[in-house]
Amino acid sequence: MKLVPGLLGACLVLTACTGTDTTAPTVTVTAPPTSATQPAPPSPDPATLTWMDGFCAAINGYRERTNREAKPAQPDPTTVAEAQRRLSALLGGMAARTGEVVDRLSALPPAPVPLAETVRQAFVTKFTTSRDRAGDAKTALDHAKPGDQASQDPAGQALEQAQQDVDGMYDPVAPMAASPELMLAAGSAPGCKI
Repeated sequence: MKLVPGLLGACLVLTACTGTDTTAPTVTVTAPPTSATQPAPPSPDPATLTWMDGFCAAINGYRERTNREAKPAQPDPTTVAEAQRRLSALLGGMAARTGEVVDRLSALPPAPVPLAETVRQAFVTKFTTSRDRAGDAKTALDHAKPGDQASQDPAGQALEQAQQDVDGMYDPVAPMAASPELMLAAGSAPGCKI
């Protein structure tokens, strides 16, 4: 039985002396080459871009003009005639600003996407309602006798309602969210950036 341990020892010595590398082979992995530049994002259709720019500029222009024309709080008028003049000026400003939006939206060429035309018509309707309400109230107030206290309440209510008519109509892009084409154009249109 001394033979088995001797053979085992000889095998171990022979294996150690053969110079066979028992370590795992080195594996080299090569990844496919990557481009240093990313593909360019898609460009909006030029007609859609131009249309969205005009649409956004009309709505954002209203908001900017309203903020620019806002006057700091003034002391309360001391007479009914003074209150009439102030209220008339407020109604006139509202009618002018909303009228400008209606004119700009109406001047746009046909919308390039059906959704855009639907949204435009909704905005035109709201701003037209506000313009007409403010303009009619201004006309009625201006035709009232100076100092006519009874003319104040209808004019004040009309101004408040004219403001409510366009409340929530300050974001020209949100109603276009269902159209990737319009959203792409809105992202590039200068008039849509505020």
